[in-house]
Amino acid sequence: MTTPTRDQLLVEAENLIRRGGYSAFSYAHLTEKIGITKASIHYHFPTKQRLAEEVVDLAQARFAEALKGIEAENTLVADQLHQYAMLFLDGFEASLRPLCGALSAELAALPPSLHERTAAYFRLHLDWLTRVLEKGITAGELQWTNGSAALARLLLSTLEGGSLIGRALGSREDVLQGFEQVLALAGAPAVQKIGTSL
Repeated sequence: MTTPTRDQLLVEAENLIRRGGYSAFSYAHLTEKIGITKASIHYHFPTKQRLAEEVVDLAQARFAEALKGIEAENTLVADQLHQYAMLFLDGFEASLRPLCGALSAELAALPPSLHERTAAYFRLHLDWLTRVLEKGITAGELQWTNGSAALARLLLSTLEGGSLIGRALGSREDVLQGFEQVLALAGAPAVQKIGTSL
């Protein structure tokens, strides 16, 4: 199996998890999508669990790089936060949920290694948000009585919930609307039109 085919398996597996969840996809789905045998898939990914672990590891590393890019390209905290929120529109047209949200929705069905990875993925979100929000509060760009950690959890919750509502209603605006309202309450300017793509 060539490296491009292996990479394609990881991409398709991520899409299947984001669309239907970990429990809903199988190697049979991958053979249909890519046109290779199950034996070829098992050669590189002996188990579905191992494939999913690598999917999450790669997605988390990609997300961490995206966060670094957001900070490098935007000076104002408000701009960084708006760009972060836009990441939740990734895959919207294909009805793909955020990966960490898709996994957490069926946590009871996941093996322990995916529990740990899902928690680590959410911690990456929260740690980044808390640090960026703290900068904004210290600089006077934002105000929040309960502190940056509480605001980080509220913003992440609105985006995860907005992702479910927006995809159910077919409305990009609904993905970001709650997030924008919370930021407005915290004093951040609305620098982007809700629903524009990255």
